Amino acid sequence: MKLKLIRRKKETSDVESFIFSPAESVTWKAGQYIHYVLHHEPTDDRGSDRWFTIASAPFEKEITITTKLANEKGSTFKSALCNLKIGKSIEITGIEGDFTIEDPAQECIFVAGGIGITPFYSILKEADHAKTKLHVTLLYGNRNHSIAYKEELEQFAKNNPNIIIHHIISPERIDERLIRKWVPDLQKPIFYISGPEGMVDSLGKKLIKMDISEDHIKQDFFPGYPDE
Repeated sequence: MKLKLIRRKKETSDVESFIFSPAESVTWKAGQYIHYVLHHEPTDDRGSDRWFTIASAPFEKEITITTKLANEKGSTFKSALCNLKIGKSIEITGIEGDFTIEDPAQECIFVAGGIGITPFYSILKEADHAKTKLHVTLLYGNRNHSIAYKEELEQFAKNNPNIIIHHIISPERIDERLIRKWVPDLQKPIFYISGPEGMVDSLGKKLIKMDISEDHIKQDFFPGYPDE
């Protein structure tokens, strides 16, 4: 299927959203991802395809890629994406992923590193639209105070007092100390971790060492990004 680029939106100085209109109706769950193909020449060793979380919420019907753009030494895929003109298309195949909310009553801890916020943004936006009162504590790590979706997330929390947001700015890190500080009962919630691959892998291992059951841990990593 093809998606037509209909607009772009700057989220921060180095994070941008690309909003596409699908050629036909697309159904997905908040938190899932899609395989995208953008043919371009020349290509680097990562090729012409990528997997991105759908940053938009299902009710919006449009499909959004929100990504961090490098000032230099970026991939040829992202360069081609940045050069894609309004009205031009990108191809998609296969909606996948189980980084989703199955039980809205279940307490959740969302741990986001930088651009790893995208599945959580989709989940929280969909819940806000449906007036579903999720029970969420969001630990959101960033390099500085230029934070993607900050105002929107704060509005979701304003609309739902069960959403608590903690911003962790470098050099502070999301570690065992902070998790124990903000999560009183470690055995109760489901932990969702999303961000750079190294961060997700490391934190997942830490949670297991903290005696959190593996079936209470969901991970979604973003290859190609440095740890936040």
